[in-house]
Amino acid sequence: MKTENEILEMAFAMFLEKGFSEVSTNEIIREAGLTKGGFYYSFKSREDLDERVIERYIHPFFQRPAEEMQKAWEESRKDAFTGELLWKCFFQPQRFANYQAEIGKEIPFRNFYFLIYEGMKKFPEVAGYYKAFNQKKGEMLHQILERGQMRGEVTKTLDLDNYVTMILAMQDGILALKVLDDSIDDEEKYKKIQYQMWKDISTEENSKYIDGGVKSAVS
Repeated sequence: MKTENEILEMAFAMFLEKGFSEVSTNEIIREAGLTKGGFYYSFKSREDLDERVIERYIHPFFQRPAEEMQKAWEESRKDAFTGELLWKCFFQPQRFANYQAEIGKEIPFRNFYFLIYEGMKKFPEVAGYYKAFNQKKGEMLHQILERGQMRGEVTKTLDLDNYVTMILAMQDGILALKVLDDSIDDEEKYKKIQYQMWKDISTEENSKYIDGGVKSAVS
């Protein structure tokens, strides 16, 4: 008989392949080699199983980068160059590879993306995680750019609200591309965004740091 942790891992793999709604409780029971009594001994209901899969495998996708953003901000905001903050506090924590390391397994991004999308429609908590994370991303990017303006590293004429909206939209575009082609390297794409950002927003005296601090941040 599989342990509860093994059942959750197995259920997550099944959900990745077929989605929450297309996997029946009986399929899970059969795959786990359980009786119905054994299943309900470990889980109060199918809803209980779904919630525990979400907490174990989906919540970290939103929670981990939010926590890493905040930690990097608190550790680096005093002295770090704005371009370095953009990488450490915004782009780097959001890499999908970081999430896979957190859960200890490699998974197809396309399958995971569609599972997230279904989860947002089916489970209020997933929709809540998504909304809170997007808010955190926007707030963090706004803080970094506002600080850059105060330090004279980011042009004062930059409309922060509109620029933040544009960068978040560009990130969404990268995710859409990765759904179509899982081989796309999101780190490479994020570096290119930061490179272009720095060309657009840096003050004249800081424009020579054309990489926006990416090389120094990841070297």
